[in-house]
Amino acid sequence: MLDIRIETIDNKSLTYKILRKYSTLPFSQLKLRIENHVPVMVVDDLKLDELRRVRELIHELSDIGTEVTIKDSTGIITMEVLDNIISSYEGITADIEELDTLMFDEEE
Repeated sequence: MLDIRIETIDNKSLTYKILRKYSTLPFSQLKLRIENHVPVMVVDDLKLDELRRVRELIHELSDIGTEVTIKDSTGIITMEVLDNIISSYEGITADIEELDTLMFDEEE
């Protein structure tokens, strides 16, 4: 699992607006989680779609000056590590699709 925490906020209204776009939590819950330094989002690190969504969220928040921390079971990870995880999963997905194509082509 990956935890997404908000460390500092430059623009509160934009930060909350972006978070609401990616989270189902009500505004009051998001605000409380940020104030208490509790994850605003927790995603499964084995689901490629969720990882891509988190990457988009972090980029949007970073673009407006909001500082985000990403943690996994080993501790804090960087965007570079997250990007590498996503790239690895994308490569695995492409390999599986290629193998499926080859297997189905052989059956015909």
